[in-house]
Amino acid sequence: METDPASTGKLIVASNRGPVSWSQADDGSWTPSRGAGGLIVALGGALQERPGTWVSVALEDGDREMSAAHDGQAFTADTGQGRFTLRLVDVGEVYDDYYNKVANRLLWFTLHQLWSEPYYPLGDGWTDAWAAYQDVNRQVAEAVVAEAGDDPTPEIHLQDYHLLTAAPHIRAAIPGARILHYIHTPWVHPTYFRRLPDPMVTAILDGLVACDVVGLSASEWTDTLRSCLVQLGGCPAVEPTPDGTWVASPRGRLLLKDFTLGIDADSLAEVAASDAAIAERDALVEQVGDRQLIVRADRTDLSKNILRGLVAYDLLLQRRPDLVDRVHFRVLLNPSRQGVPEYREYLQRCIDLGEEICGRHGESVLEIDVDNSFPRVVASMQSYDVLLTNPVIDGTNLVAKEGPALNERDGVLVLSRNAGAADTMTDAVFVNPFDVEQTVDALEHALEMGAEERARRAAALKDAASSGTPADWLSAQRRALDVAVGD
Repeated sequence: METDPASTGKLIVASNRGPVSWSQADDGSWTPSRGAGGLIVALGGALQERPGTWVSVALEDGDREMSAAHDGQAFTADTGQGRFTLRLVDVGEVYDDYYNKVANRLLWFTLHQLWSEPYYPLGDGWTDAWAAYQDVNRQVAEAVVAEAGDDPTPEIHLQDYHLLTAAPHIRAAIPGARILHYIHTPWVHPTYFRRLPDPMVTAILDGLVACDVVGLSASEWTDTLRSCLVQLGGCPAVEPTPDGTWVASPRGRLLLKDFTLGIDADSLAEVAASDAAIAERDALVEQVGDRQLIVRADRTDLSKNILRGLVAYDLLLQRRPDLVDRVHFRVLLNPSRQGVPEYREYLQRCIDLGEEICGRHGESVLEIDVDNSFPRVVASMQSYDVLLTNPVIDGTNLVAKEGPALNERDGVLVLSRNAGAADTMTDAVFVNPFDVEQTVDALEHALEMGAEERARRAAALKDAASSGTPADWLSAQRRALDVAVGD
């Protein structure tokens, strides 16, 4: 892995969710296992190479038990796939307001442009929840500072929208800290960002300005964040350089740069070769037979646009009744943010619409599988003829990369033009995620596409999906830190 930063300081990662999950045995003992995803592979790999700590919020019973067992201090967990030094922050009763009311509602809805402005956001009841969010950010920052110890230049990687106000606390305690904040979501234009209350806008932008580098997943989000910092944050614009986009900050300059997070090909291949995935693949072949297979695999976030995808499929079958006996749509859903009422209602609406579609066209045209296993997802990715990924807006959308990387049938990718992955997955069939009629056309086109064009597109998509590994993603960020601090 190309990670040769000038800094030799302690490496500290801070995020809402940590890299380790815990399962409890009958005797009450807890066993650690490594979480999945490119973020954990990239940052976890770096923490294997040099001393460092992953600080995260204690989210579940296992986290809280382990935090209490170690008095909130750092400890080492061996997952069998790597040893991690962890510090779990049990934030107490403020967690619900921090996570469900601010992070997953106010911030997520704003950054994904999900508000229905005539009705929401109302602008009421946010002050206590915002105080809770800031409290959690302070607690996480204090844990980061404690882990840095007497190191004057630790390298600190803050992750995502959960920790947008943590950096100023770290900067005040360790002026020489090298701080990078990577935001995995989109960012919005200043006019939309101001849906948030003014004190939130100010505190968030002040939080980002305390960093040396802010990373995002697409150049569009870099541009919109720069506009927010200049127009709302009072940061004078600075001429861009080959290294990225800059704004002036109280400390000098802040570097804004997009970094592409690729797939973890090795982990995907390992799952694909597992007995569980092979069994799922065999079962899928038996279930689908000679039908063409459309697949989608999503968390049940409002931004994933699952409902419009189902409407498009229903309209496709109404337009083309000859497809009823020739196509099967497998919808794999992972429930997300069920503590937020809108998310619970959205999942139920998707399930209800699925039942209506089956009632109209027959049960063989569609399955909606909730709480599915990852081997089932991988087997479906290997087997699809069409992959539908139509988010309203998305920071990256790794499914749009994992699918083509795994697929063995020259499958066609139907992709929202508003997904961050659209920048690299240029051989997809693109759709406006708000235009259901266009999505119907795209699905029909993908199902009828000739073998030669399918093969050409699939090969190009596979190449694009394989570029920019998680290790490359982290290396690029660490080099950007060197540029930003002048090393």
